[in-house]
Amino acid sequence: MNPTTILQEADALQEILTRYVDSRDGYKQAAETVTDEGLTRTFHHIAERRDRIAGRVAELLHADGRQPDTSGSAEAGVHRWWIRMRDKLSDHDSSTVVEECLRGEKELSRTLHSVAESGNLTADHAPLIADAISEVDLAIRAFELMVDDA
Repeated sequence: MNPTTILQEADALQEILTRYVDSRDGYKQAAETVTDEGLTRTFHHIAERRDRIAGRVAELLHADGRQPDTSGSAEAGVHRWWIRMRDKLSDHDSSTVVEECLRGEKELSRTLHSVAESGNLTADHAPLIADAISEVDLAIRAFELMVDDA
């Protein structure tokens, strides 16, 4: 693999790691925001899964000799602030939190699909990305059903 390809792969993995850190932190906040115990458990479960995947991606970056950045993005910080504001303005209506989670999942899905289609990852990483895409797409469908039922 040439140096340019290695750099592109590392950049793609870092983008995925950043989005997973953002997702984990968002779900932790969502779990603290909602009063429905079922949603709280669901959000904690998703946060734990996102943390595990972020760890796997960080390990891949370490294996490539890179130092993973696990700080997340400023964009996600603004999104979490927006979730808190919507929650307060909606009188703690869980459906607004679910809508924001759905929006975040769609953004994560776009990132994963973009990286998968870019050709910047090795075949060794394909199973991890495929699993991640499947999990996120499943969450999107579940949240869409919740939003439709609200």
